[in-house]
This record gives sequence, C-alpha cells and structure tokens, in this order.
Amino acid sequence: MWGKVTLYTYTSTIRKLGIYFAERRSSYTDLTNALRRARIPIPVDKYLARSALLSALVAVAVLLSSCLIAIPLSSTFGWMIFLFTLPVSLVFGGITYSLFKYYPTFRSDDTAARIDRSLPSAITYMYALSRGGMELIEILESLAKQRRVYGGVANHVGYIVRDIRYFNIDIIQAMHDANDRCPSRHMRDFLDGLIMVLDSGGNLTEYFRAKAAYYYERAEADQEEYLNSLGMVAEGYITVFVAGPLFLMTVLVVVGMIDSTSIVLLQALIYGLIPGATAMCIILLNIMAGSHEESRGVPSTVKQPDVFAGIDVVPSEEAELFAQLERAESIKKYKKFFRNPLQAFFENPGYVLLLTVPAALIYILIDVYMKGYLSLQPVIDTLSGVASNASTMAFPALYILDDVIIFGMFVLLVPFTYFYEKRTRRIKNIESEMPEFLRRLASMNEAGLTLTSSIRASLKSRLGMLDREIRRMWKDIEWGATTSEAMTRFEERARTVMITRTITLIIKANEAVSDIRRVLQIAAADAEAAHRLKQNRFSNMAEYVMIIYLSFFVFLFIVYVLAAHFITMVPVGDAAENLSEGMTMLAQYDAERYILLMFHATLIQGFCSGLVAGAMGSGSAYSGLKHSLIMVAIAYLTFTQLGLA
Repeated sequence: MWGKVTLYTYTSTIRKLGIYFAERRSSYTDLTNALRRARIPIPVDKYLARSALLSALVAVAVLLSSCLIAIPLSSTFGWMIFLFTLPVSLVFGGITYSLFKYYPTFRSDDTAARIDRSLPSAITYMYALSRGGMELIEILESLAKQRRVYGGVANHVGYIVRDIRYFNIDIIQAMHDANDRCPSRHMRDFLDGLIMVLDSGGNLTEYFRAKAAYYYERAEADQEEYLNSLGMVAEGYITVFVAGPLFLMTVLVVVGMIDSTSIVLLQALIYGLIPGATAMCIILLNIMAGSHEESRGVPSTVKQPDVFAGIDVVPSEEAELFAQLERAESIKKYKKFFRNPLQAFFENPGYVLLLTVPAALIYILIDVYMKGYLSLQPVIDTLSGVASNASTMAFPALYILDDVIIFGMFVLLVPFTYFYEKRTRRIKNIESEMPEFLRRLASMNEAGLTLTSSIRASLKSRLGMLDREIRRMWKDIEWGATTSEAMTRFEERARTVMITRTITLIIKANEAVSDIRRVLQIAAADAEAAHRLKQNRFSNMAEYVMIIYLSFFVFLFIVYVLAAHFITMVPVGDAAENLSEGMTMLAQYDAERYILLMFHATLIQGFCSGLVAGAMGSGSAYSGLKHSLIMVAIAYLTFTQLGLA
C-alpha cells in the first residue's frame, strides 16, 4: 500500500514539475543541446523535473540531519543555532540542483575528450584504407567496427553508418545530423570539411592525409597547454600540500607548549589532511589527463548472445568430449601460470599481489607475535578464571607497529613495483622500436616481399626488445596461424593503445588492399607521432618530478630539525615544574608523542609525494610507487639511524 502511494506521489510530482519546465523549455536550449550531445535519452523538462525533486529531497534530508545535530548543541549555543539549519539545507539543495544541471555538460565534455584523443589515429586509419581504394561508406563501416581501438570516434561514426544502412538516409544528410549531435568541436570541423569534399567531388585521400597531419600538430599544441597546466598543479601542490602542512605543523608544535589540545589538530593534519589532499590531487591529475593520456588495458571482448537460449538440445555422442574440452580450457590458464609464474607476473603485475598480500599479512602477524604480543595465554587465563579480567592482554603500541607496518608495506609493494616497472620499460622500448620495424617492413614490401615474408626477413634484424616479439610472431605463423592472427596475438601481449591501433591498421589494410607498402609507411608515421607525443610529455614533466623530490627533502630536513633540536629541548615534567608559574603548562607537553608524529608525517608525506610524482611524470599513480618506496625508506632511515625513532 505504502509503495503504491509513494510511487503515485513521485509520478504526480514529476508530472507537475515537468509541465512547469515544459512551459519554459525555450529557456533551456543549452541544456537541451547538452543532453543530446551527452546521449542522455530524457526530454529536458523531465530531466529538470527529476533534478528538482531529488534536490528537494536532499534539502529535506539535510534539514532533518541539521536539526538532529543542533539539538545537543542547543544547550551550549542556545536556540539560535536552529536558525542555521534552513540556510544549510537550502545551500545543499541548490548545490545538488546545480550539479544535476551541469552533469550533461560534464558528460558531453568527457565524450568530446575521448573523441579528440582518438581522432588523429582514426583519420590516419581512414587515410590508409582510402589509399587502398576503398569506398567512403566501406571505410566508415570498417571504422565503426573498431570501437575498442578508436573509442569515441568509432562510436560516433557508427551512428552515421546506422542512419545510412537502416534509416535509408543519404550520406551527406547523415553527416549533417551527426555534426549537430557531436560534442567534439574538432570532430565537427572534420565532418564539415568531409561534407564539402563530397559536395565538390574533391580528393578524399588527400583530405584525410591533410587532416591527419593537422590534428597531430593540433595534438602537440594541446599537449603544450596541458603541460603548462600540469606545471601549475605541481607548483600548487608543493606550495599548498608540502609547504602548507609544514608551516601548520611548526605552528601547532609551538602552540602545544601552551595548549595541549593542539596535538589533536596536528594528528588531523598528518593522518587526514595530507593523505586526503594527495588523493584529491591525484584525482585532479587523472581528470586532467583524461583528454591527453591513453590508458593501457586488455582488449575487450564482446559476449555474443546465445541464439539457442531456451531451446532443448538433444545431447550427442560427442557431448562428453566437448565437456572435457571445456574443462581443459578452463584449467589451461592455471597450468600456464604455475608452469611459469614469473612470466605471468611480467605480463600482468597485478598477479603478484596474490602472493605478496598474504605474505605481508603473515609477516606482520609473525613480527608482532615475536615481539611478545598477540599471545593467547591471557585469553585462556581469563576464560578459565585464573585472571581476574582481560586487562592482562597486551596490544602493541603505536611505535611498535611502525617498523612492522613499514616492512610489511615493502613486502607488499616491492615485488609489484618491480614487475610493473619491468613491464612498463619493456612496453616503452617496444613502442620506440615499432616505427623503425614498420619502415623496414615497408622497404621489404617495396622490394617485392609479401607481409609474411617481410616478417620472416626481419628475424635477422637487431631492433632490441622487439626482436623477441618478432620471433614469437614467426613461430605462430610456422605453427599454422595466419599473419593477421600472429599480429593479433602480439597486440594482446603488448596491450597498449598505440600498438593496438598500429596492428589493427595493418591487419585491416592487409585484408583490403594489395599494395600494403604505403599503409606500412602511414602506420610507421602514426606510431612515431604518438610515441613522440609521449616522449615530449615525459621529458617535460621529469623536472617536476625532481622538484617534488627536492620539496620532500626540504620537508624532511625541517621536520627533523624541529624534532631533534626544538621538541627535545622543551623542558617537560619535573623540569617544567621548576620554571616560573607562567610556564607550568609545559608539564603536560608530551615530547615523545610529538616526535612520533613528526616521524609519521615524514613517512606519510614521502609516500604521498611519490604517488603525485608518478601521476605527474608518467600519468599513473602506479608509476609513483617506486618514488614512494624510496622516499619512505629515506625518511625511515633518517629518523631511526639518527636516534629519533
């Protein structure tokens, strides 16, 4: 009964609000366009009605929560505190409504960023197929099928193909419609030019070539702006999240001499503000990198629908054989893992966590037990009545856990970091050698060799890390795989966007055209341009990584001086009681606790700074783990070897 009443109230409220916003639909033209470009299939009046209702519910919830919080506080601040509950709820409701209105714009901007990220390579793909003589509609269909490779561009082109094939719309009108709903300004510019070329009967191949070159130049200019923004973020991080906490720590340590409660603020700063600010900084860097970085990932597979679902199939005599084959396939990956676990760790570093996580937990438990803690005897005595209460149980103090947690962290992260960095370095070497490999294939193809023969001839070349992959490709071909299958397996082993795009371009061109020489040259130029963009980013951000290291060393030096030459010199206990009456509060000053907080501050700051350095320098917080481990080790050795921890 209550469910029906609630549903009726919800739908009637949505209907009334929808009528209100429908009468003012002309005032929300920008939001209507944003909804269309974000592909949110909701009319603007219904979207605003839902947003207003949910925002009102948030405001009511905040109002009730504020009243509950104000009730115990009213005894201290009086009934006037209830006057703040209504403005607070209205503010939260307004913020929620504004976020709902901004969400379509955010989503369309994110879609535009994905389109811009893959647009140069997608146009290069179209250029290569056009060079081979394929018709435009065939090129668009081929591109639309490569969604896992060309992302947003392939999705958008897929709508053009849908309009042409299923809605019987001519190609010019389909492109006009796609232009109207496209969130990317660069994609709209490309479609406008393509429509003009089709109308005027121009050369499509030359247009694709010119646009590919233009958008790669544009990508370099956009990356310069992105690097400048990263530089501002790096300077802001050092100023606000390194120098700022350092200043606050110094102030709170001094204030602690006259107010013992300041240590609570110091703990909140060290254990809450520094990690929280670092998490926000990494999230900001990931959002900024969304339109510039290309993530690595395993090529996705699409699950095919079961066309025989619900149909009873009479089992055949070979059913048991097929069942055995399925069981063998299911355990094949486990056999491969146990046959050569190191190879599995190099290919997927995340697998090593299956070993290091239990190892770290076991180490922590054993270390704590060996120090005399976690003994079961107090529990047994308590249950048997020998002990009067459970107070005889001993728990490790915080300073005891420092060593255990730090070494446990090294047990957990060092193997993962090693395999991750080895794989990252291997991928970088392969990507740097890929353009030269493609140019050699093109020259051999120009001399009259087929693509398969060119791969065989490349066995004698010395490229570096790529030589092993070339041998594996040729082994696959010798064992009966086609050239396309062998290259696809190489792509799956590498699992990078640049190599995936290059291999996809070569495979499709090899299937569509007879003269692949020019396609190989195009693929080589495309791979070299993508690699040059990455190298330019890494070289420019290396200096900011060094700046973060320097800022950490400054932080460590000042905190150590503060702990060793200020906190330890403060008179406490009996020494403080011998001072004048105005300094007797120093008797409550806990110097050891402050030194322990300084030690923890350097460890936490070192770990967080390393993650930020990786996010800035390589675009991944995982790459920052090596920096984090180095900084944590330096901080730990500094305090332990100099006798402060």
